[in-house]
Amino acid sequence: MNRKKHNQQSNSFLLENPEYHLKYNELLKESRIWNNSAQYWLGQEALRRANCLLRGDVDGYNTVKHSHVLSYPYLLNNLI
Repeated sequence: MNRKKHNQQSNSFLLENPEYHLKYNELLKESRIWNNSAQYWLGQEALRRANCLLRGDVDGYNTVKHSHVLSYPYLLNNLI
């Protein structure tokens, strides 16, 4: 019988750090809420931070862009 082997999880950062696993789930929920409220830039930022936690990049998770930079990127370019 040729059975496919299941992919083993190589990154166990979230399993070893339950506090970051909780933050990961909260960020996914926050991203879903922002996207359903038509605030796509804020949803993408929450998803970016969640993906940083999934990869184990805590420094990327801690870098937060402010909402005025995310919600009106076209205005910042036109003010100059």
